[in-house]
Amino acid sequence: MLPLLLISTLPAFTLLLVAPASYKPWKLVRELGLVALLLARELLRHSASAAAGRKEQQGARMPPPPSRAKTPSPALAEDDADALPVLDLPELALERVLEELSPASLAAMACVCTGLRDRCSMDSLWARHVRRKWGRVLGAAARSEWEAELAARAAAATLPRPARRRGWADSLACAWPFSWIGRRWLKEDAAAARSAPAPPADTVAAWYRALECGDFWFPAQVYNREQDGHVGFLLSCYDAHLRYDRRTDTFTARYPPHGRKPAKEEEGVQWCRVRAAPLSTPAQDLHASACLEDLRPGDHFEIQWRKNKDFPYGWWYGVVGHLEPCNANEHLCRCHEDDTIMLEFKHYAAGSRWRQTTVSRKDHREKGDETDGFYGGIRKLQTEDEISTWRRFWPVDVLS
Repeated sequence: MLPLLLISTLPAFTLLLVAPASYKPWKLVRELGLVALLLARELLRHSASAAAGRKEQQGARMPPPPSRAKTPSPALAEDDADALPVLDLPELALERVLEELSPASLAAMACVCTGLRDRCSMDSLWARHVRRKWGRVLGAAARSEWEAELAARAAAATLPRPARRRGWADSLACAWPFSWIGRRWLKEDAAAARSAPAPPADTVAAWYRALECGDFWFPAQVYNREQDGHVGFLLSCYDAHLRYDRRTDTFTARYPPHGRKPAKEEEGVQWCRVRAAPLSTPAQDLHASACLEDLRPGDHFEIQWRKNKDFPYGWWYGVVGHLEPCNANEHLCRCHEDDTIMLEFKHYAAGSRWRQTTVSRKDHREKGDETDGFYGGIRKLQTEDEISTWRRFWPVDVLS
């Protein structure tokens, strides 16, 4: 009878709850209605608990019928005897098993129990996966930005939260004899604090997850930016911030503003077009060339170039050529002894203004003008892998 009586009063209280709360009288009525509903729920809960207790007492008076012990089959007994918990494996064996797991399997294994969670979250395990998948596109700058983001999150978490305004129902709940109101209102923050802690964000596993889910824009460089039919960026490499899209296994690149032009984004950037920045020189700064004394004809290099002084530098690929008086005979060549270095960009046609330029070996600094752009620092390519990467982007047709 009591539940039916309480249920019959719900429509009236519902009308009170939907009443406008812009006026103080209506706000008081709403809070009174809310208290009545809470009281009704408490009474229902206590009546249900009392009914369940009576059933338990009745069941306690009747002894349960004797059950026959089930004898396990020999096959199941053998399986249980041979089964060995993963955590009971020797240390080296367990480490070897975890090293063979994929990132998805490692994350799933961490959800089994506390012991495996700690084991599967070790930085040494996830560092292998970071190097294997992301090592070629992540540099020291990416790690520094990730640590800076973690520091910003930690600082934001320490800021005091604004206090929630306490209404009339909150004040009444302080003296309410039932536990439900106090648990719902007064202990809300404590309950949140007692909930399962979130995984730490300063681990390598958290970094891998942020990269994989596209939650972190990391700095890198992109070959041949903006491949939309524009050939002006062929055989160049520009700084950008990238975010991974695991649905397409590609990146979205965000390039910094060029002069008055706003920042531009490019989607669908393939892995082969991304590299970690080999130098720590910012895109707006002139790189200090330390290889000029070693440059000889035939050496491969990258040189900074920008259209004007408001633009960031990009890196452009070229080969050291012979000076005009030299006949290119390797036994008679003395170009490496001259103060002038001939830089050639052979993907441009002979006679093109972009085909050649010269720099001083002893007194090199930024040179150029607003017409042909400005040439900056030079970096000599040291490995065959770097050279072959540039050669893969060689254009089919010679540029003019």
